[in-house]
Amino acid sequence: RRFWDRIEIIENNEPLIELQVTEKLILQTSDILSDISTSFSVRKTVAEKLYTVSDKLPVGIKLAVIEGYRSMEKQQRAWDRKYNVVKSENPDWSDEQINQEVGLVVARPAGITNHICGGAVDVMLVKQNNEPLDFGTEYAPADESGRKKCPMFADGLTDEQKKNRKLLRQVMESVGFVWYPGEWWHYCYGDRMWALYSGRTKCFYGPK
Repeated sequence: RRFWDRIEIIENNEPLIELQVTEKLILQTSDILSDISTSFSVRKTVAEKLYTVSDKLPVGIKLAVIEGYRSMEKQQRAWDRKYNVVKSENPDWSDEQINQEVGLVVARPAGITNHICGGAVDVMLVKQNNEPLDFGTEYAPADESGRKKCPMFADGLTDEQKKNRKLLRQVMESVGFVWYPGEWWHYCYGDRMWALYSGRTKCFYGPK
């Protein structure tokens, strides 16, 4: 994160477009996002890449997009909601302790947040009946034991869970996405995280 601000944004002004459901791609709202108006908008190139990813998946497997673009206002609401929950559960904690706990689940509304650029997506793989494959945790678990298994190479995963994460990672990487090590579901393209993790000094998607 200390190198984040060194990435130069040269905005290409590519539009946000709304993802469409196909035979191999579904839009799957998460319960934890239901009250902050989940968006399935992404940059045009990101949308094209997601359709390509879905077409590459094995027969019987589909790509489920959980969330794309998120405005700073929505990010702030998500942060505030989780902050209030943690504060009520831990009345003796300092602001620093609360912020640290909240940051494990929700990105702080600041320049580091990359859903606001339209290049970040939360995704998973599902079966033909839309039942999620087993990735070791649910999407964005709130409990501490669940969060310990969120990192891509977390301890305690079964061979099946590792296999599913590997399949998702390989197919997303095959079209240029970069994965975030701390969350197996989070991938990005064209934004600062993508540039930083792929050894670039410039990116072309900034906050929208």
